[in-house]
Amino acid sequence: MNKSLKVMGQLAIMAGVCVASAAFAQADIFDSAATKLGGLFKNVRQIVFILGGFALVGFAIAAIFGKLEWKKVAVLAVGLALLAVASQVVNYAIDKDAGGDSIDSGRFESELED
Repeated sequence: MNKSLKVMGQLAIMAGVCVASAAFAQADIFDSAATKLGGLFKNVRQIVFILGGFALVGFAIAAIFGKLEWKKVAVLAVGLALLAVASQVVNYAIDKDAGGDSIDSGRFESELED
């Protein structure tokens, strides 16, 4: 009986060590995924800004000549403005005290902070 109790204790310790290492491995996976998604967000946002800027100029010219309503130009401008503040909204939502440092390792940082 004493030997089986000793074996059960050793198995419990080994299981605890295995579960803890698996939990740390998952944290690393989520950190790397968050970092990669943050980089993807920044790169896609830059492309959308470039294309949106050309579209905004084109829509404004079309609206000047009466081919397009100014309402559509305003909708595009508001959409680009929302995209510009998206990283600050994410930083605000992630911060626990809402006044501390923004998240590090380049995730969801705005272009002005670089």
